[in-house]
Amino acid sequence: MSKKKRKIRLGRRILESLDIPEECYSAAAKITLWGKETLLIEKHKGIFSCEEERVRLFTNLGILRIDGEKLTLLELSNERLYITGKVEGIAYEA
Repeated sequence: MSKKKRKIRLGRRILESLDIPEECYSAAAKITLWGKETLLIEKHKGIFSCEEERVRLFTNLGILRIDGEKLTLLELSNERLYITGKVEGIAYEA
């Protein structure tokens, strides 16, 4: 096993032993959905495309696709993105 993999495992074990939530140190986007109409996405890398029926975002894991009706961006910052409208699906594109 390489030194880099050992360091990553050791670092992850230390963080787990300190009871720090994975979302604090993970590179993955955090997605929070309230009902069917409000979506909060944190740790995104920017907008790939934005239409009324589909919003596509850059993330560390690839392109995140949100499908729905009358989707509207309420807030956009480097850290988070709010979307409202009828959310019908959320998926990572291959």
